[in-house]
Amino acid sequence: DTKDMKERKDGTSPYYTNKSVKAKIDKLLQMNSVIWSNIGTNSTIDCKTRKKGEELWHSLANQIKDLDENFYNLVCPHGIDS
Repeated sequence: DTKDMKERKDGTSPYYTNKSVKAKIDKLLQMNSVIWSNIGTNSTIDCKTRKKGEELWHSLANQIKDLDENFYNLVCPHGIDS
């Protein structure tokens, strides 16, 4: 339900007030750490190149933005490409 994921009237980020949003964002951030920690390992989860890692992060970051734009702005204060 998107109304639960919007900023509260007092400006509080849903990440800090909605357990479901927090869990979803934490999972996306964990996925990002897996991407970057496995580049160059030749494991089955190695995305091989920095460019591919960036593409995957862009997708994850956009999902974070959809869940909580305030938290997204903390994680990506200069946008995704910075």
